[in-house]
Amino acid sequence: MKKIIISSFLLISYLSFGQSTAMIAVVLEDGKESEYLATEKNWNIAAQAMVDAGIIAQWSVWKRTPREGDDNWAQYYIFRRTTAQQDANPKNFDKTWDVVYKAFKGKSKKQIDNMLGFKGIFKDRRERQFKWVSATGWLGLEWEIGDKCNFHFMTQKNEDFVSYEDQLWKPVAQKQILDGYRKFWGLGEITSKDEGAKKLNAGFTHIAFNFMTTKKGENTLDIGDDFLTRKSWEGLQNSREMLPPEELTLIYTTL
Repeated sequence: MKKIIISSFLLISYLSFGQSTAMIAVVLEDGKESEYLATEKNWNIAAQAMVDAGIIAQWSVWKRTPREGDDNWAQYYIFRRTTAQQDANPKNFDKTWDVVYKAFKGKSKKQIDNMLGFKGIFKDRRERQFKWVSATGWLGLEWEIGDKCNFHFMTQKNEDFVSYEDQLWKPVAQKQILDGYRKFWGLGEITSKDEGAKKLNAGFTHIAFNFMTTKKGENTLDIGDDFLTRKSWEGLQNSREMLPPEELTLIYTTL
């Protein structure tokens, strides 16, 4: 089982704010899931070579848990993370295909192109770019294939939204990490969308991610009941609209 050991709480917090992430949602043609997963397995090899060459920082594929009546919702999400230094280098991706072709020794370029091609597999593809605006760190916990997380699409309603999340919700998430119930919480601001995402006309401005642990037992949200605390949490709720959580399961990832 592939694992990522993340040992520094402060290091991950620092790096997160210097990175951008592409969140790619894909809707598959009927009956193409096995073919899709086989292609992404090949892309896992290609993406690891890109990470090793310093072209990208990390790549992963997550399966979304389906719900009744969610036709045309994405079945899978691909995340491609890059550092600020990688983003600042306009020629960073120029060597991509040279690196990818070398990763498949003994294969011709034509064979590799076929192995990595998605022709006839995607019904729709939608890409959003986001950057972290608030986040906890990872407290020395592991990230494994089969791990689950969830995310919420959110729409900012006033200028205090990020401050509320950072000052009110982040400390709650940090305590849950210290208590062993959570691995990570982060709030990303959507910075760009491709044409496919724009066509949805959804209006989302942010995405909140939650990575929980499998620890059992009582995990209560004790935030106090005094007047100022209640008013603060009312302010948080009034500062954004939030869709129900979407559950994801990790399928492939680079180291």
